[in-house]
Amino acid sequence: MPPLQTTGICLRQWPFSETSQTVSILTSDHGVVRGLAKGARRTPGSFGGGFEPLTMGTLVFFHKAGRELETLSEWHESKSWRSPRRNSAANRAALGMVDLTEKLNRGAEVDQRAFWALHDGLEALETGRLPDEALCRTLWNLLNAAGFGPLVDETIPMDHAAFDPEAGQVCDFENNSGAWRLSPATLSVLQDLVRENQSSSHEPAAWSKSARLLAAWSSRILGEAPPSWSWTFPSGLPE
Repeated sequence: MPPLQTTGICLRQWPFSETSQTVSILTSDHGVVRGLAKGARRTPGSFGGGFEPLTMGTLVFFHKAGRELETLSEWHESKSWRSPRRNSAANRAALGMVDLTEKLNRGAEVDQRAFWALHDGLEALETGRLPDEALCRTLWNLLNAAGFGPLVDETIPMDHAAFDPEAGQVCDFENNSGAWRLSPATLSVLQDLVRENQSSSHEPAAWSKSARLLAAWSSRILGEAPPSWSWTFPSGLPE
């Protein structure tokens, strides 16, 4: 079988030996590829000295059905997002994006929207957008790409709004006492996300609360909280 060539974003890498790495890469058209790069840390070589998380490049690999790790043959880095390495808030946001990307695309059908959701989220961090806003928008886009986008009923009064974690939708708190209450500011953020309003302006606290809500909903879907979220959301998530 001939090799496959694609564009990918490196999510994680682990040392396999002194010269080799195992990596997890979100690709634009093959989902998450997990593979072994033999000799990746040799310089010069086919992997440019190795893989680094939060970099984008061209990946060449050999696919074989049923194989746990693909065989990677080339990696040519074209972009590196540096903001998460320099800023702790951006680092927390980026790790949250990466964890949900990996969890939601594990064994799922390929959807290019997941690739672009992560790409655009990292770009937003790089260009100085508020980390909680970039994180919130990315979690929303990843959930929608995976078919788990929350339903937002805009007829619910602002002061009655809540989120039903069992149904994944905004509801009237008076009709669902087990739902998570939403502040008017959080509901406003969700409504703008539905409208795909890229120029909306909200207080930092509203973006933070909305990101925590989406993370909590994601944890319900997954049956667990991704490991990095204790760092991404140090104040905890709604329960």
